[in-house]
Amino acid sequence: MFCIMSEDGYMHVFYLSRGFVFMKKFIGVLSICVIGLCSSMASAEDSSNFARNGAYIGVGGIYAHELFDDNGDFFKDSAGFNARLGYRFHPNIAIEAEGERVIGFDLKGTKADVETWVATINGKFFALTGQVQPFLLVGVGAMVATADFNTNGFSNNTETDVVGRIGGGVDAYVTENWLVNFEVSYVSPRGDVDDVDYLGVGGGIQYRF
Repeated sequence: MFCIMSEDGYMHVFYLSRGFVFMKKFIGVLSICVIGLCSSMASAEDSSNFARNGAYIGVGGIYAHELFDDNGDFFKDSAGFNARLGYRFHPNIAIEAEGERVIGFDLKGTKADVETWVATINGKFFALTGQVQPFLLVGVGAMVATADFNTNGFSNNTETDVVGRIGGGVDAYVTENWLVNFEVSYVSPRGDVDDVDYLGVGGGIQYRF
């Protein structure tokens, strides 16, 4: 739970609602995708060098759509960026470490915002192994969320707890080493930061070693 005092003296408290409803719908859609992915993986052939074993690195940017459990529309969406380091050990499976920064969800009508850092270990599951590779992604890690008041007389509030990530996207190879990617992922924190859900939509570039 987060509490933020606005300039008009009102305390905004955020409880479970909108993010939880969205999560159920999002997981339902992804469950259908998982069934199709498993079928594709069962029959997929490693017909190219795009699915080879090996390490990779990548960077990207995101548009973070807030899904805070605030029972209202108090916050603005935010930009962010991420970086990842991974290893593909199977034509259809990779594991990666991802770090993601959301610059700040501004509280409307105030100087306050909520900034987040998220670090997760993700499993990445590819449906195809050619030059264009749709994938599903599931991860777990930690979120550090800071309510930055930017106002005299108020202290910043920082909380840390467990976070989950679920999403999907497409990797498109330009060469056997360079690729561009598009990804949508839902970030679902728990515990002390369980109000700070968001949907990240973005893309980036990766290099395969």
